[in-house]
Amino acid sequence: MELSKCAAWPRSSPKDGCTVTLYLGAQVKNDVIDPIPPATTRSPLVTAVVATYNEEAHVRLCLEGLLNQRDVGGDVEILVVDGGSSDATVDIVKSLPEYGSRIRLIPNPRRFQVYAWNIGIREARGRFVALFSAHTEYSPDYLARCLEVRERTGAAHVGGVQVPVGDGPIGNVIAWAMQSPFGIGDARFRYAREEQFADVAWGLFCEKTILEAIGGFDESIPFNEDSELFYRLRRAGYTIFMSPSIKVTYHTRSSLPRLAQQMFRYGFWRRKTQMIHPRYVPLRVYVPPMLVLGLVLSILGYAAARTPFAAIAPAAYVLFLATAAIVASLKRRNIWTFFITPIVLAVMHISYGVGWLIGFFVHAFRPHVRRSMLPAHSKTDANIS
Repeated sequence: MELSKCAAWPRSSPKDGCTVTLYLGAQVKNDVIDPIPPATTRSPLVTAVVATYNEEAHVRLCLEGLLNQRDVGGDVEILVVDGGSSDATVDIVKSLPEYGSRIRLIPNPRRFQVYAWNIGIREARGRFVALFSAHTEYSPDYLARCLEVRERTGAAHVGGVQVPVGDGPIGNVIAWAMQSPFGIGDARFRYAREEQFADVAWGLFCEKTILEAIGGFDESIPFNEDSELFYRLRRAGYTIFMSPSIKVTYHTRSSLPRLAQQMFRYGFWRRKTQMIHPRYVPLRVYVPPMLVLGLVLSILGYAAARTPFAAIAPAAYVLFLATAAIVASLKRRNIWTFFITPIVLAVMHISYGVGWLIGFFVHAFRPHVRRSMLPAHSKTDANIS
């Protein structure tokens, strides 16, 4: 059974004590969803969906930030969609005084974040749906600013500019790279200082009816799913607006292996997104795979002909890394940053590029079949997927 045929998921939340059946692929799994608290049966203005999986280090701060949102102008319900955490994440959620009233816990048997987003959208009772990563912290006026910016601009999705923070020497350099053109090119949502319409914006704040109209997230893309949804939003005629006044603090990876895994996944799945939406590909996406190809061809050229011209691409990249190391060490005023920065940047660029190149061949032989628990039902979306 295809996941897109999961019509058995209820459109409204179950009654007290109800057990629902989730049809997931060829498997059937029973899970209990927290009932709607009697005190909050009126429809909230905003539904905050928090995806979790082993987030014991960050989930409390994230939820406390959402509970302390101010000047929203309506009720906020919080749905924690947990992918079967094996640490203390669920216990921490249940320990909060607001659990059972403002916070509900919903299982995500498929674990990956993309499934959590669709489950949250399906279960949301608010007019607006805001998606939150548990390892991210949000300013007390985050939702209020989203509502204000949306009202002022008319954009379908509004988002902020992330401020990455890291732990330890490597994590701090990764955080710097995540907001520097040396690390992520012209991805302005990571370092912009001015408001602007954009192709992407951090997070997701959008009306539920719009998300339902375009079919929610494509579950055949477990990573980079937000970029794919943004492509469909824009193609359907909607706009995206980015405002630095919407403040977000993002906890980056803190080790090189985890960074390499993250960037490889980004590159691998971004290639699939490109194949689905070839008209909406920013040039920065091509730089890492071109770098990898250039380095490989240089090595092969030198091995075959011993020509000094084969050193041009590697030398240019070393110069690029050295420049970045100087800039980073001056900014952070730390000598160790000078030595760590080239390693972090090389891991980012090469992992992404290798992932993209592998995805180039893998996805070429896999026809795209869009899957979602929220089938698209708008005329505009008929030719999108």
